[in-house]
Amino acid sequence: MALNVAGLLRSHARRQVTAETHMVKKFRFAVGVFSALVFMGILSIAQVQPVAPPQGATTFQATNSTQVVNVQQNGAGYGLKASTSSTGPVSAVFGQATGTSGFNNGVWGRTYSPAGVAVRGEAMANSGGPTGVAGFSDFSRSGIGVYGHAQYNGIGVFGQIDSLDFSGIGVFGKSGGSCCGIPGVFEQDATNSGAYNVILVAQYLDSNNQIHPALTVDSQTVTGPRFWANPDPYGDDLFIGRAANNMSNVFRVNPAGAVYADGGYFTGGADFAEAFSVKGTSSTYAAGDVLTIDPGATRRLARSSMPYSTLVAGLYSTKPGVLASPYPMDQAPKSDIPLAVVGVVPCKVTTENGVIKPGDLLVTSRKEGYAMKGTDRNRMVGAVLGKALEPLAKGEGVIQVLVTLQ
Repeated sequence: MALNVAGLLRSHARRQVTAETHMVKKFRFAVGVFSALVFMGILSIAQVQPVAPPQGATTFQATNSTQVVNVQQNGAGYGLKASTSSTGPVSAVFGQATGTSGFNNGVWGRTYSPAGVAVRGEAMANSGGPTGVAGFSDFSRSGIGVYGHAQYNGIGVFGQIDSLDFSGIGVFGKSGGSCCGIPGVFEQDATNSGAYNVILVAQYLDSNNQIHPALTVDSQTVTGPRFWANPDPYGDDLFIGRAANNMSNVFRVNPAGAVYADGGYFTGGADFAEAFSVKGTSSTYAAGDVLTIDPGATRRLARSSMPYSTLVAGLYSTKPGVLASPYPMDQAPKSDIPLAVVGVVPCKVTTENGVIKPGDLLVTSRKEGYAMKGTDRNRMVGAVLGKALEPLAKGEGVIQVLVTLQ
């Protein structure tokens, strides 16, 4: 039997190649499985033990003329936000200008919005005395804690309080317990050039959103619709006016309301009057009426109605120079009228007893509330009202009279 050597060799070779191919495939599969296990192990380690961030401060340093760090936010969020949970005297953001000269800034804020805020501080605590923005100058003897500046019609420093219990303060100045500080000073430098002299203005807004001035202080005067002085615990005067040399008082009002003046009193009126009640309704009386004592009541007056009455008391004053009252201030009855008892006063007169000339003695007449010339000397004792200062040729009128009861 003859052997086919060539065929056997070819068959053996094919089996050998097939075996080698299976070995390569098994090796490749094992390598793939091992690689996958290693990768999964690495991922597992990375998830369990994350890489810690670098510790310590990071310093950014440059020498350019713009900025060292530029943060730009084009959305609605913060450009830069920093926070700290420390309870010590530290800051989430700290700005420091180390230059020892020039106008440099530790923190600079800028806004371009008409309603924007360049630098803003908010105190979020609902108890204690937190501070939104604080400025300190603890080293220089002429330093400024908080400085505000505005050009044109702006406001250098603006304080506003929306208090609900009448205790809030928009701007508060306080001098510490050490000697000699001044809580608030207002200085007007334009007065030196004559441009403007107003130093301080206080105003209020009414229910119609109309602004009304309450107090104006300029370089020469203090003006306002009303001034109120309360006595202090030491019994000092309510008001004091000083001489030009500031060496002595020339005017003062004591706590009881007594007025003292070295220079005398100058008023718009020319008579001394006293408040009296009247018979009937006071609205039916008028300035210039001749008044007599009402015998039917205590301290009450009535219009004159008979000639040569010795009950004559005076005239209804048109504009008293001094008005006296037996009542405390603000307690006088509104129905009282001013009775002029001395001085120059307009008086209703009639010529029923003859032409009136300056210097004539005047007495009551038959016409209610009018005076006439007195001619009966026997009846004039105790009945003279005063002396005429102006003439009246005929009829009725009003003339100036010097009240001199006799």
